[in-house]
Formats: sequence, structure tokens, C-alpha cells
Amino acid sequence: MSNSPSEPGSSDSSVIGSKATKFSLKFRYRHKTLLKRHVWPFTWPIILELFCVVLMGIISTVLVARLGADKTAAVGFTDGITWIVISVMTAVALGGSVVVAQSFGRGDRESSLSAAGQVMVLGIFVAITFMLSIFMFSDSMLYIVAYGAEEEVIALSDKFLTIVALSYPALAITLVGSGILRAVGNSRLPAMSNIAMNVLNILFSYPLIYGVHGLFGTEWQGFGMIGAGVGITLARWAGAVFILVCLMKNSTFKVSLRQYFVGFEKKILLDILGVGVPASVESLMFNLGKLITQIMVAGLGTVAMAGNVITFSMLLLLNIPGNALAMTSTILVGKRLGQNKPKVAFQEMQLIFWTATLVLCLFSIIFVLLSPYIAAWYTDEPEVVDVILNLVILNAIMMPVWAASWVLPAAFKGAKDAKFAMYISIASMWGGRIVLGYIFGIYFEFGIYGIWAGMFADWWIRGTIFYLRMMRLRWLKAYLKNVKSA
Repeated sequence: MSNSPSEPGSSDSSVIGSKATKFSLKFRYRHKTLLKRHVWPFTWPIILELFCVVLMGIISTVLVARLGADKTAAVGFTDGITWIVISVMTAVALGGSVVVAQSFGRGDRESSLSAAGQVMVLGIFVAITFMLSIFMFSDSMLYIVAYGAEEEVIALSDKFLTIVALSYPALAITLVGSGILRAVGNSRLPAMSNIAMNVLNILFSYPLIYGVHGLFGTEWQGFGMIGAGVGITLARWAGAVFILVCLMKNSTFKVSLRQYFVGFEKKILLDILGVGVPASVESLMFNLGKLITQIMVAGLGTVAMAGNVITFSMLLLLNIPGNALAMTSTILVGKRLGQNKPKVAFQEMQLIFWTATLVLCLFSIIFVLLSPYIAAWYTDEPEVVDVILNLVILNAIMMPVWAASWVLPAAFKGAKDAKFAMYISIASMWGGRIVLGYIFGIYFEFGIYGIWAGMFADWWIRGTIFYLRMMRLRWLKAYLKNVKSA
């Protein structure tokens, strides 16, 4: 197959052992073409989507933070558990989106529709399982997660978590539906859906938190922190309805409600689980590790915990370009391999990686300069602000390795190379973030800064190994081996 400016590359596996393994940092015409015609059109709606999602999340955090450091810490503890749930559901959605992208890329529409229906049912089942587990064991979970925290904070967390758990099935529908649409090249509808959902979150949450004063002669004090949980739940269900309508009505790839009742097909389900299970285990172990570090931070006091929660919330804004490019890399690599264009997959992987690295380093410098003003949106407590500013500076110093740690494993998953990412992520998390974080933060008493040093060690371990795997094409060799054995 001949190459063209819009599709540089080859249609075979000759990329292995060829000069394609060497990537020049010089911005060549083919790189510009890939970036302009394929990467950027797919990525910008995701960037807009994530920006609105993170911005609304920041506003939600600010709304709760204004109620006091104890409320902020309580939401932080529940977020730790919710992020485990979200990460597992995201991994299931990822498995489905990779299978849909590869099937759609090779023109197999029937398999694409079957995969879309099966991953939606699987995602909802996982969400309901988590929801019921929260209803039965939330108090026990929180006593572990919030070990060392005040009883009042744990009680607030329990109430908030129980309400938010009602939104888990809706969240599964949104995550899976968005993944399906992106897999077929439509990143705009998921962006619209998530933006609308997060705007609704603010519109619902503000009056539910602070009440209504003077409107039509009404005086109502609101539910406080509980109102934030109710607002999130209502908004997520509205988003779920919207995404189901998008799946039924979009012109590219219509998925009717009947498709969700067809039943499971063994081969397709195994393909989904082949990516989803390793990604779920990776996410589960990773977030379990984050919970352990959170427990360590909780033992340092409310100021450290509030500073930790707020800093992570702020850094979500900084990481938007990297996360968007990571999502793009999964779909584009999967699509190219489905089209039997491994050389293009490799070129796009490298281009996305270097773009993410350069953009994040630039943004981190700007973010350090703006961090005092952003921190002021969250809190006016000087001790908490000092913690935030110091953590932001440390994060900026370590930013050059972020893309290698997070963008590259996302790209590997597009090639169904999920098990390797799982093993490395678990090893670096527990060997770096947990062990070194405990040694530096607790044993040597460097506090929260020592715990974050363990996190940065995790980044360097992961990043180095993933970068070497990309350049040595081990991910592609694993993919071709799986194709031959299928």
C-alpha cells in the first residue's frame, strides 16, 4: 500500500527492526501532518471536555472547602474510595473502546456493535456491585481509609459516600458510552455530554449546599456538604440519559437499546476482558496504594490532609493536556493496528508522547506562577496554602517524566499490551510510592513532602521502563504475537 501525506506509514509489521525505531526530535512534515489531521482534531474536544470537567470539579471542591477544613477532608476520604470505583469502571470502558476501535478500524461493524452492547452491560454490572458494597460496608471502609482521622470527619464521609454511591450506575453508563463514541472517532458528543453534566452539577449543588435566600420569599439553609453529594448524583444521572440518547441518535455509529439485551459473545467478551481486567487490576492496586498514602497523610493532621486534597484538585487542571493525549493515544493506536498500520501507530505514539512532555513542562511553569491565586480560591487558611504552594513547586520539578509514566501505558493499551503496564505499575507503586513514601514521610519525618517524594520515585521508575519499551517496540511485538495466536 502506498503512503500518502495523510496516512504516512506502511501496512505491515516491517517497522520492527527498521529505521522507524529512531525518532528524530526535528519536526518533520509527516509529524505535522499526523498532528494536524489526526491527533489534534481528536484531542481538542477531549481537552475542552476535561477542562470543563476539572473546572467544575474545582468549583465543587471550593464550594465544600468554604464549609471548613473538616468538610474538605471528609470529601477527600470519600473521593479516595470513589476513585477506586471510577478507575475500575474506566478500565472496563477502556477494554470495550479498544475492541470497538480495532473492529471499527478494520470495517467489522457487527463486531463493533456487539462489543459496544456487551461492555455497557458489563460496566453497569460492575457499578451496581460497587454500589451495593458501599451500602453494606461503607463504615468499615472509611475507618480503614480515614484511619487516624477525627470521628466527626469519618461520620460526614459516611453520609456523603452513601449518597454518591447512588450515582455509580449512571457514571458507568457515561464512561462506557463516551468510550464507545471516541472509539469510532466521535470525541465531540462525549465532550458535550460531560460538559453539560458538570454544569448541571454546579447548578444543582450550589442551592443544595447553601440553600435559597430571598427567592420568591423563600428562606432555606440547604443541606451543607450532603447537598454536594445530592447534586453530583442528580447530574450524573442526567448525563447518563444524555449519553444513551447520543449513542442512539448519532450518525456515525448508532447503538440501539436492543443491543444491550443481545447477550454476551465469548470471543468479544474475552477481548474486552483481556484489556479491561489487567487495566482494572492495575487501577485497583494503584488506587489502593493511593489510599494507603492517604492514610499516611491523614495521620499528619487536618492541615496536611486538606493541603493534599486541594493540591491534587488543582493539579487535575494542569494535567488536562496529558490526560487528553493519553486518551487519544489509546484510540489512535488501536485504530491504526486495526487498519494494519503499525508504522503509523508507532509514529503517532511517539508524536503524542513528546507533545505531551513539552506541553506539560511549559504549563507547569505557568502553573507555579499562578498557584498562589488558584490556592486562594480554595481556602484562606495560611497553613494550608503554604502546603499547597510547596507541593505545586515539587510537582513542576518532576513534570518532565509525567508523560512517560502515564501517556505511554495508555498507548500500549491500544495495542492490547495491558498486562505489562499492570505489572510495572503495581511494582513501582508499591516499591516507590508506598515504601519510599513511608520511609521519607513517616520514618524520617519529612511529612507530606516525604510522602510526595515517594510518589515522584514511582513516576521515575514507571517512566523509564515504559520509555524503553516504546523505543524497543516490545509493545508491538506483543501485539503481533497475540494476533498470530488468535
